[in-house]
Amino acid sequence: MYLYIIFFPLVKFIDTFLVSWKKVQIFLLYLVAILLVFWMYPREGKFQYEFVKNRPWKHQDLIAPFDFPVYKEDAEIEKEIDSITRTNLPYFSLDSSVAADALGRVRSDLEAGQQAGLNIQSLVPFQRRISDTLPGLVEHVYDVGIIEMHPVIQQSDPSDGQVIVRRKQMAEKTALSEVYTEKQAYEYIMKVLKSYVSHSDDEILSRYPVAKYIAPNLRYDESMTKNVLESRIEEISTTQGMVQSGQIIISRGELVSPSRYQLVESLRKEYETNSNVYKNYSVLYLGQFILISILFLSLLWYVSNFRRDMMGSAAQTLFLLSMIVIMVGLTKVTVNNEAISYYVIPFAIIPIFLKTFFNVRFALFVHFLILLLAGFWTPNSYQFLLMNFLAGVVAVFSMRSYYRRSILFYIATFVALTYSLIYIILSLLQEGSLDGVDWTQILWFGGNGLLILTVYPLVYIFERLFGFLSDATLFELSDTNQPLLRKLAEQAPGTFQHSMQVANLAEEAILKVGGNPLLVRVGALYHDIGKMKNPYYFIENLRDGQNPHNQVNFKTSAKIIIDHVNDGVELAKKHNLPPQIIGFIKTHHGTSTVQYFYKSYLSVNPDEEVDVNDFRYPGPKPSTKEMAVTMIADSVEAASRSMKDVSAESLNQLVDNIIAHQTAEDQYSDADITFADIAVIKKIFKQKLINIYHARIEYPK
Repeated sequence: MYLYIIFFPLVKFIDTFLVSWKKVQIFLLYLVAILLVFWMYPREGKFQYEFVKNRPWKHQDLIAPFDFPVYKEDAEIEKEIDSITRTNLPYFSLDSSVAADALGRVRSDLEAGQQAGLNIQSLVPFQRRISDTLPGLVEHVYDVGIIEMHPVIQQSDPSDGQVIVRRKQMAEKTALSEVYTEKQAYEYIMKVLKSYVSHSDDEILSRYPVAKYIAPNLRYDESMTKNVLESRIEEISTTQGMVQSGQIIISRGELVSPSRYQLVESLRKEYETNSNVYKNYSVLYLGQFILISILFLSLLWYVSNFRRDMMGSAAQTLFLLSMIVIMVGLTKVTVNNEAISYYVIPFAIIPIFLKTFFNVRFALFVHFLILLLAGFWTPNSYQFLLMNFLAGVVAVFSMRSYYRRSILFYIATFVALTYSLIYIILSLLQEGSLDGVDWTQILWFGGNGLLILTVYPLVYIFERLFGFLSDATLFELSDTNQPLLRKLAEQAPGTFQHSMQVANLAEEAILKVGGNPLLVRVGALYHDIGKMKNPYYFIENLRDGQNPHNQVNFKTSAKIIIDHVNDGVELAKKHNLPPQIIGFIKTHHGTSTVQYFYKSYLSVNPDEEVDVNDFRYPGPKPSTKEMAVTMIADSVEAASRSMKDVSAESLNQLVDNIIAHQTAEDQYSDADITFADIAVIKKIFKQKLINIYHARIEYPK
């Protein structure tokens, strides 16, 4: 008694502390997520007006709060860049060493007498003249310049093509017609040399290797050409005029024409990017923090009211908040990187995950919250929010049979088409024609769809990391050829048939009251696997009418019956069944009592003070609607098998009595099940049992 007085408060304190510590962990995870998103948020603030081209301005008159430049449209800047790129002249640099090497070879060849075959008396004057003239000719063509036939000039017209030639520190524009190509230089030298000899002596010139003295000394300078092009592009003015402070930009109700759109867009850009624009940054940061906190607290409120199971799981909370932070971070990166469109981010993948692991309502709620957080970066938040939310809705409602291998390809296709269709429609509303549609965005939408195909491997990873359970895994576990179910069918065939019937009943009910029918089916199939340890102590497995309970007392019988719950949990853990399925094994009897043996013991020992806990299942009570439905189906199916007088009236009475008894024992208090749900479940079970047992009507002989 003294030990009880000492240790009971201690145990109670530890339990309270553990529960409180879990809540503290959840709170800290939410706080870290809030701080991370706040840290990533743009420091410049957000322009407060939403506007669409070719639609009326729905806000009050917009007056310029400060002087700001009017920025050019992106298309106009791209046009200027294209014009500069097309007109940019290539640079060629003079390499003086080429001429020096060529002249050296010429003089060396002449002095060495490589043309000794020309030492004929009548040709001595010609040979002397060649020796005097050839070096000068070679030097001349190099002074003019021999240009490298690089691909950048091969497409140019030689008659009017131009390049920039760098000679030492000077660069000047030069026509291609003013310099030699290798072929032209060779032909010029040979033409002059031919003028020294008669036609009959032309073969003598072939003995002079003029071609080996010709090489380009004007070489393409790619680095200089690129640097000059980049410098010219950087010099492009991105603005076209100024708006003075106090000037009316657009009036309420006025159409946002292309010119007005550019004025408002310029103000937005200046406001969000120019840190010199006056803002009260303390108020700005405080407002951002409060906004982010409100959104996360709304998520916490939703989870605490509708997904209470997550409040006890730090791993699942970490998964949820990580997904939010990652998607917000990806939005920040892509918006700040002009090379990537933020529409390639597969936002629809989040509701797919959440529907896989939770439900549709939770998936869409979190999806919408992520878009609200991420939309703070995007230029047109309304378009961003509309397109991504509808894509997420299409993804979620397209995913009906996740365990079908082809479904993900359909989802990816539907999402890409949804993005494309809405984008084209919005572009038509803004521009009034297809000319304003940026067709390259369609490619980004296609990339978005391809990224959705990563769901399958990611689901497998998340299941292992965070303890989730997907429909694909449930579908595998529902196969009655699974080793554990085959073993149940062999060792406890009556229990196996009972489990099959419970699965059918529970699945039919959960389809009507809302829930995961596949989860219910799998939970019902495995809920009684603990009976394999002592199968013949359970009435459905009795053989030859021999009841082993006749050989033991009532307490021992009750213990054997009750132990099938813990035996089932141990067996499930040994075979690595998911925790969610183990939950069905633990809760399918809740904290109810083994009524038959309890009442039998009382009848035999009327004067003894009986501890009812000796006849009570360990629990816990069902914590979800699926578990509660399985408990009811299990009790109803088992009780109906023991009935001797089977009729519609007796079956109706049986269902009413069982549910009334479980309600009186408060077995449904932890589950999200309502009286309306219970009424529907009663109706379904009654009808199903009548359909099952109608074949037992005795026909005349």
